[in-house]
Amino acid sequence: MEAISNFPSNPVRPHINPCRNHIFSRFSIDSRSPNAFRSFRFSNVNASLNSVRKQMRPFPCCCNLSKTASLDRETFDVVVVGAGIIGLTIARQLLLLSDLSVAVVDAKMPCYGATGAGQGYIWMIHKTPGSDRWELSMRSKQLWGLLADSIQTQGMDPSQVLGWKKTGSLLLGRTPGELAMLENRVKLLSEAGLRAEYLSVTDLLSMEPALEGGNVGGAAFLPDDCQLDAHRTVEFIEKGNKYFASHGRYAEFYHNPVISLLRSAQNGEVEGVRTSKKILYSKCALVIAAGAWSGSLMQSLVKDSDIVLDVPVKPRKGHLLVLENFNQFELKHGLMEAGYADHKIVKPLPSSASGVTEEEQTLTSISMTATTDSMGNLVLGNSQPPLSRCFYL
Repeated sequence: MEAISNFPSNPVRPHINPCRNHIFSRFSIDSRSPNAFRSFRFSNVNASLNSVRKQMRPFPCCCNLSKTASLDRETFDVVVVGAGIIGLTIARQLLLLSDLSVAVVDAKMPCYGATGAGQGYIWMIHKTPGSDRWELSMRSKQLWGLLADSIQTQGMDPSQVLGWKKTGSLLLGRTPGELAMLENRVKLLSEAGLRAEYLSVTDLLSMEPALEGGNVGGAAFLPDDCQLDAHRTVEFIEKGNKYFASHGRYAEFYHNPVISLLRSAQNGEVEGVRTSKKILYSKCALVIAAGAWSGSLMQSLVKDSDIVLDVPVKPRKGHLLVLENFNQFELKHGLMEAGYADHKIVKPLPSSASGVTEEEQTLTSISMTATTDSMGNLVLGNSQPPLSRCFYL
């Protein structure tokens, strides 16, 4: 019941026009933020969809009706495709801030994709003030902090509920060029209102002794950066969502890959989705929150229509190594190599290099991150630029 206490039965409702037909793709306000839905407006999305519809001729639904006759059918106000931390959070905010019913559908399970393979960093150290994602990242960090504070106000421990840790982050540099970049980054972050500090190698090693002998020349330090455990956080959000199931407002359909869109034969508007096991009708909106696979999913869903759609979202390859009960040394902060922020090949090998594979060339671009999670495990990640993978040892 502790998690449920964060889900009021009579929430303040936003000004949402109920039951207008929308598709939300790349729903990122930031949707990772638990309260991000509060600031989103629906009208702009509907306007953009209307402009798309004017360019296409009416056509029947995108699936073969003869193949759907035997499938169970259910109707909800909103259908969310994707049960990662984004999709579940969107569902959470709809449940909290409206009377809409919500279904979450996923090809696998929560935390099966990028959510489960992520390190849970809520960091600004590698963000650039004034960039196109700066305000989004700032808002996201603020809202995660508010959620952690609200959990604590309710008498719960955010470190237990969310795996919340205010570790601070260190962006590490080795070369003179990287160190100059870090000093400039500290200046920019400070001017943007964040607490930021440049650490010499002496100050860095006194703060993080485990880096001794690591050939590090200095670092940018943000003491207010945090991290969470994605599995615990998703468990908390999902438990709260399920509270609304008893009120007939929430349902989950896992191991149910979406196969096609259902469209009106009269006007081509989206009416729902066909999964491998069900027909799910959406009276108000269909939300595509499939993370790194949103682009390929959307392409497959509209392949039989006249819609020309470019969703510039692609998976980025990475690996996550979790060393459980690691006690050989302790990291007091989150660490990130300077190259991680840029994802650039610092010293690319010549493409004509004899006997060198493409994979071996890519290895020159690897940069590492490291942190200790809330359970004391050492978590190591890299930035190789299609799937994220997680290994437990």
